[in-house]
Amino acid sequence: MYPGIERQKADPVHQLEEDLKRVLDDPTRFPRVTKLMAADNSQRAKKIVEEAAELAIEAVRCDRGAAVREAADLMYNLVVLLGGMQIPFDEVCRELERRRELYGIAAKQQKNGSLSAAPATPQ
Repeated sequence: MYPGIERQKADPVHQLEEDLKRVLDDPTRFPRVTKLMAADNSQRAKKIVEEAAELAIEAVRCDRGAAVREAADLMYNLVVLLGGMQIPFDEVCRELERRRELYGIAAKQQKNGSLSAAPATPQ
C-alpha cells in the first residue's frame, strides 16, 4: 500500500490500525480518511450510527453482499473512532475475553454489568 514499506501479514483490523497511523504521515494521500481522523468524537460517532443503520437495512433486505460491505464500513469507522480515543482494538478484544471467561460467552452485558441468562424451561 505504501511504497518502500514492506507489508506484514496481519489481521485486517490490526492492519487498518497501522494504515491509519501511516495516513498521518501523508495526509494529502487520503484526504477523506484524514478529515475523518481529524474530526471530533461526536462526528466519528455519527459515522458509526450511520453505518450501523445501513448494515441493519441490508440485513432486513437479506442482501448478504451489501451487508458484508456495510459491516466492513462499520468496522472501519469503529477502528477510526477507537483510534481517536486512543483505544487499541486489542483492548476491546481483552474485554470480550474477560466476558467470555466470566459468563462463557462474550455477549453484551446489561447496564448493571450482569449478563442475563434465559431461565431454564421445564421439559
